[in-house]
Amino acid sequence: VSHKRMWHHILLLTTTTTLRLAVGDVYLHSPRGSNDRNCERNVNRNNGNRLFDSQNNAKGGYACPRAVGSEDRQDEAGRAAFSTFEQAKKQYFYEGSILAIEWTNQHGCGTNSKVNCEVVLQYMCSDTADPYVADFWPYTTSKSGPAPFQAFHFDNHRATPRDGVPRDEHDDATDTIPDTEDAAVPDTREDRRFGMHESFAHYELCQHTERNKGLYAADQRVRRNDMRGTRQNPNGDRRGLECPEERDYYPHWAPSPWIDVAVLTNDAQEDVACVSPDDPACSNRCRYYLENSFNKHAKGYCDVDHDASSPVTRKTESEAWRKNEWHNNPEACLADGFVWYNVSLSDLIEDLDYPFCAKTQFARVNQLGNAVDPTVDATISLSDDETSSSKVPHGVNANRLLWTVPRIPRNLKTDEYYKDGNDMDEAYGSCTLRIRYNISTSDFPAWPPEAMDDAHPWKFSMVTAANNSRGDDDTRTTPLAQDPYVYLGAGDDDDDMFVSLAVNTNQYARTFQDRTYSFTIAKRPTEAKPADPLTDAPAIPQALVDALSSSPSAGKVYNVGVRGKRGNIVQTYPAVEYDYTPNSLALNPLDVVHFQWTGSDYNPRRGCNDAEGGPPDPNDFVTSSHDNSRADRSNLVFLHSMAENVPRDMAGYAQATRSSLDATTRVALSKDAVLRAAPCAVCESASECSDAGAADEAQACVDLVRRLAFLNQQSDGGALELRQNRKCLTEAELDLVESKAERENHPLNCAKLNAKPFPYFDAGFLVARRAGLFAFFSSRNNNFSNRDQTGILCVRAQQDDDSCPTDASTGVLQDANPSIEPRAAIFSDADKKSARCFATAAGAANAQGASSCSTDATLLTGETQAAGNKDNDAIGDGNRDACDVIFWDYTERSTTNRTVKYLTLAIILLFAGIFGTYVSYFAYNRYTAHKHKSRKFREGDDWKAKKDSELD
Repeated sequence: VSHKRMWHHILLLTTTTTLRLAVGDVYLHSPRGSNDRNCERNVNRNNGNRLFDSQNNAKGGYACPRAVGSEDRQDEAGRAAFSTFEQAKKQYFYEGSILAIEWTNQHGCGTNSKVNCEVVLQYMCSDTADPYVADFWPYTTSKSGPAPFQAFHFDNHRATPRDGVPRDEHDDATDTIPDTEDAAVPDTREDRRFGMHESFAHYELCQHTERNKGLYAADQRVRRNDMRGTRQNPNGDRRGLECPEERDYYPHWAPSPWIDVAVLTNDAQEDVACVSPDDPACSNRCRYYLENSFNKHAKGYCDVDHDASSPVTRKTESEAWRKNEWHNNPEACLADGFVWYNVSLSDLIEDLDYPFCAKTQFARVNQLGNAVDPTVDATISLSDDETSSSKVPHGVNANRLLWTVPRIPRNLKTDEYYKDGNDMDEAYGSCTLRIRYNISTSDFPAWPPEAMDDAHPWKFSMVTAANNSRGDDDTRTTPLAQDPYVYLGAGDDDDDMFVSLAVNTNQYARTFQDRTYSFTIAKRPTEAKPADPLTDAPAIPQALVDALSSSPSAGKVYNVGVRGKRGNIVQTYPAVEYDYTPNSLALNPLDVVHFQWTGSDYNPRRGCNDAEGGPPDPNDFVTSSHDNSRADRSNLVFLHSMAENVPRDMAGYAQATRSSLDATTRVALSKDAVLRAAPCAVCESASECSDAGAADEAQACVDLVRRLAFLNQQSDGGALELRQNRKCLTEAELDLVESKAERENHPLNCAKLNAKPFPYFDAGFLVARRAGLFAFFSSRNNNFSNRDQTGILCVRAQQDDDSCPTDASTGVLQDANPSIEPRAAIFSDADKKSARCFATAAGAANAQGASSCSTDATLLTGETQAAGNKDNDAIGDGNRDACDVIFWDYTERSTTNRTVKYLTLAIILLFAGIFGTYVSYFAYNRYTAHKHKSRKFREGDDWKAKKDSELD
């Protein structure tokens, strides 16, 4: 009876359907999703069981956001320790700021008649992952008793969520955490190698609590009594410390550490978001989700009496616990003499809202690309209105949701969170975001009555355990069976025609998942601060303080980062190439943009025309390498328009006149050049900023624009210490490097951004002050016809005016194209000078990006052929050699070269033939000896010269 009662109150997200071998992957791109990766350098991930069950392709996901090395280089909290100071190298998002979450899903979504889909977005920080409040969560062997304490936090090492840190530069830290309390506590370097999201206590409860046996399992044989066993995971396989039943079903019926952000469904009203169950805009499906969200809705669990300080051993030594059938319903709990508790996250977290529910974006099936929604006007935040276009803003972009980062709350159970007395700010120092993507067909009814429209014929028909198969051959009760035969009627002879379907019932339905690496939700700043070159920290402008204080006159704060990884579109897939996220923003005056990005130094090796720059791996910060690099780096330089590929002038003078200008004049000219074109500028020249306040704002704008472009490489205290105070290489010094690969990978090549020793960079905060369109790009990664990393800011003249319209046909915020727009074409006025050219178009040129700069201008008469690029590999860790080729070009015009190559090949084949002959001869003799098994084959017998008849 208890199980029947339980299934009525849940939504079977995983009763939805997918075909066997069909891949419905989901990948987070911003913030970067791991897909269970960590610091492996491989094309494919090492371990799909590391943290969670993603169900995704092993090639997906992004490598760990860190520089190569152990926690001595960068620890779990993102601290990079130097001789007398530290730098912060972990992404953070200020509470109250707006973060664009972007993802791709493979099997379609939205109002797509081929598929149903649900997308659930949740986050978790240390306050729920490793809670301090003891009497809020169920007791386990590792956490019990009325005295509050954190079970797994150790010293200044966060227990969870944690990514896992390599022990050294050769380690990848991809092992699955052991199912032990010792491994969960990060008190040794070896333990800190293990990533952990859900805690050991969470998984301990999962593997001892009876599973919900009222669920539809089709013809799958679930081989666990406890919550590890589900239809999608019938053997109860372990992935990290994730609980399979909680993962596969939403809303789940037991307490969970995950806080709901949003539920997107194709059964929601058009252009209307549901933010409360009482909202008349809610569809029944949305209302059901909100009413059962653990944010507000109490979930129950069975436990010892907390008030009586009953020992936890009464629970953990009970027969139900030992048999992995701990009580999952109040009737059984109370009958066994225990207490049933009901709690919601709102009992713990102050002012926690409902998630919002809105319609999913339309996306076609069998692709990992963009989706469609009405607008990309990113000035609309979640709190502005109730339209789904404001909740899920789009043009032609990846699936996107704008998340207003939550305020760090007060814990309603205690004023102190950690044992050392730190407050909730410390708990939100480590958070992770997860996305769950569920796809379904309509082969059977999958939702409870309260989630269906009143007039729907399936309202009271949801499949349950009563629809499960009764035996190997008895599938009459289940709507689907494994690989069934379906009969088509009478054939041409006595036999009926039938076909075989590709159906895997443990994927009917199927939930996919991805999670981000850990990040920080930061307390809003309370005062302005100057930049600190030593710690590489950006300036905190007063406008940012005002914006995050919710002042009526202040603007909003938007986070802009970089998605993607090193490589071309084929190499990165199903991840993506570099781009800004979001790559377009329509801003009101005094809105603030927080530019920060991260990448990884653990990518597969990529080079030639598929990737740019270093630093090399390994990196000693002063020595270059001819090998292709692995590192991600990005910057931001302003353009005249997005259709151009050369930046605006930031110098204000030509290099040819530099020698005639003193340093003061050059600084003044550069400052004016920046102020003429920057969205943060309040005046077009320093002379126009006469009062002190305007002058300070102008200087802050100039400093930020330079920081965005050059990444503070010249004065970054950490970088200078690592490279022993060596300066960036000059243009002349770079031209002296004989190899193009070594030049572009050199760790002192600041022109390629290689002097930044970490892939994370906190660029700073841009205050929108000047109206207009401001295009920008990455000078390192943008490579026309290969990859595009450009973006645009549109700053309105007045609050919410119509000066930043989106394209009516695409919903995209467009820049003007000088080639076709009715305005004067403006070519880049930046001072340019050609770097040393390395000729690659002579002889067997690599097909991707050949350089024809040879001094030999002799006209060619014979046929030539370019060598194919070798970098499009799908396994391994990339290509070590720069511009490596697949084959020799035997038709080169040089007879000498061709002869040498033929001769070399002939010698190789000769030796290969000799070796093959010897191996064959040796194998034959061994075989003959074994066949006859005679004493005459003892060592020293001349058996090779005897006939078979003589070997009796």
